[in-house]
Amino acid sequence: MSFDQMIIHFCAPTLCEIKAGNMFFVKNKDFSESNFEQWKQTLFIRGFLSFAIKLSENSTAILVCNVCWVRKILSDIVVHSYLVEKGYHCGGIFDFINDFKYRLHSIQGFPHEIGVILGYPVDDVIEFENHEGQNCKYCGQWKSYNDIEKAKQCHCKYKNCSCLCERLYNEGYSLDFIICEYKKVASAA
Repeated sequence: MSFDQMIIHFCAPTLCEIKAGNMFFVKNKDFSESNFEQWKQTLFIRGFLSFAIKLSENSTAILVCNVCWVRKILSDIVVHSYLVEKGYHCGGIFDFINDFKYRLHSIQGFPHEIGVILGYPVDDVIEFENHEGQNCKYCGQWKSYNDIEKAKQCHCKYKNCSCLCERLYNEGYSLDFIICEYKKVASAA
């Protein structure tokens, strides 16, 4: 799968504005800085921020998020309190990302609080940490411990979005066309 295909496949729900953010991991040998910079500019114009975070000599994390949606999430009092308790400064998206990068490289294990800006319910992120990823009630896009029906609906919606967007991209359609088509299909459903 090319880097361009990975962006469409993994980030379609964010690009179609049904999810706050997406993160995926790419092998450094498959990562193209120039392709990433092109996507970064393209997505920025549409209201998305993109970050490439080198994890090791072998892999890089790619994060794409909807700026307005993430601002709203970060302003939620429960999310804010949770992140402050974890040591985040919570001044905004860039503060969060800088703190996340620091924690990613300085703590043992993965900082699962990234889940909140990916749009996962803060209660599920907290429960995931408390249960160390075990004993969830449903496993789809995230491990859910609470509202199982909502998690199932989201999983189905995200999967359908990714499949449609990936198919249209592989058929040669532009990002704008793909997003418009998804919105038509979603509003007709």
